[in-house]
Amino acid sequence: MNRPDRLLEKARGYLADMEAFLAEPAVAVGVLLDALPHADTALIVRMLPLLGYAGKDRVLWPLYHLMLEASKAESLRHLAAVQLGLAASLSDDPSALKAALIEKLNHPNPSVRSRCALALGWEGNWPAVESLMVHMPDPDQNVQDAVVAALSSMGDVRVFDFLTARLETGTVEEQRSILLNLWRFAEQIPRVETVYFDCMETLLPDLRVDALSGVAMLPFSTTILKGYLQLLGDEDPRVRRQVLENLSAAEPIDDEQLKETLFGLLADEDVKIRQAAIRLLARR
Repeated sequence: MNRPDRLLEKARGYLADMEAFLAEPAVAVGVLLDALPHADTALIVRMLPLLGYAGKDRVLWPLYHLMLEASKAESLRHLAAVQLGLAASLSDDPSALKAALIEKLNHPNPSVRSRCALALGWEGNWPAVESLMVHMPDPDQNVQDAVVAALSSMGDVRVFDFLTARLETGTVEEQRSILLNLWRFAEQIPRVETVYFDCMETLLPDLRVDALSGVAMLPFSTTILKGYLQLLGDEDPRVRRQVLENLSAAEPIDDEQLKETLFGLLADEDVKIRQAAIRLLARR
């Protein structure tokens, strides 16, 4: 058995035995890094979460180069970017990597810009905030989405204020990206709830559905229930359907007002709404 095959066998061994991996993480990470150039896509996909979780400084540049390797599948490079951000958040000194990622935000290839923006999105990465904000109006929608996701992952109240302001002044595409990512501000949940429901009256119809998709990612609360009850009377059937979909994904709710509202929807002109109301009432 040649060396690449031995490395791949060892790597598969660690992937199959997490206790062995955790017992000697430094050795295991070294084996995974050595095996990385010889592994196929399926094996790399299994290796990346462990490298992001336990690799820290050692994996930064291997993951960076993997993320930029044109011969790899786009889905694999995307996953490498996600794990690179995780590893960087655990690194003692990610400053050199941070500078390289920020520089690549100006790359002519939008997929490179998108992945580098995504990789910058770790909590507390304040030095990257300004650079990411500059790239909010990127002409490529995927880059815009990655920038908003990265900013939303940082947890900075200044970023939250910036993004909520863009809901009033940004393009429709920017607004959609923001609405689908505001839920990431875990420490601002009361404000996030308020923003979502307050903007319902001014958003374009399609964006209201996107906002409700964002609300569905939040922990259920009395504020959310109150907003749902109001929107179940909305004239747009798409909004009513999305609220019912959100309620279906949540734990069963014991609330008399909701029960009465659901009974009222049994006469809704939209058959999908009637069916969803029946399913929700059957769960009670």
